[in-house]
Amino acid sequence: MSPRQILLALALTATTAFQSPPTRLGAVERCAPRSARGRILDELAGLDETSDDAPALAAPDLSAAPAKQVLEAETLFFEGPPSATELIVPGIAILTVIGIIPFAAALARQFWVKYKITSRRISVQSGLGGNDFTELIYQDIAGLKYVYRGSNEVGDMVIELRDGAKLEMRHVPKFQEIYKYIFERCTPEAQESSFAME
Repeated sequence: MSPRQILLALALTATTAFQSPPTRLGAVERCAPRSARGRILDELAGLDETSDDAPALAAPDLSAAPAKQVLEAETLFFEGPPSATELIVPGIAILTVIGIIPFAAALARQFWVKYKITSRRISVQSGLGGNDFTELIYQDIAGLKYVYRGSNEVGDMVIELRDGAKLEMRHVPKFQEIYKYIFERCTPEAQESSFAME
């Protein structure tokens, strides 16, 4: 269907809503259509006449080779759950009644939290059942802050975004490698306001 036919069909169906229903008392009389219907049809007829006289649009010149803009493929750097070392202290504390709750929380994080770091973005899947999904690109990062968890292999990271929001990544495994990878992809302004890693 051409756009003209679609517009005509819409005009006809829309104007039937403006017609009054036939009277029930006397003979059924057909009401005359409103004047708007006549104007729409006149305008459509005018479009048909002018479209025949209008010059054809020039086709774009496709002979010139466009500049190739090739995006590099997104490469996966890390994907996985938080470090399993977060289960050590709550696992020892399970000997007491109080330690059962922290151990259950740490165990749930192992199943429900997933970190994914690629060459273009950082994704965090978390929440009850892993239903929350947060994704950000490196250009949105305003600053990085970190703290180690026991050794240099595991740490916590806070990513500050330009809109003021913060993303916390806790018990990140291979921490030094991941932090340096993210730090290198941040803008120079974000690198200045971030903690530098020795």
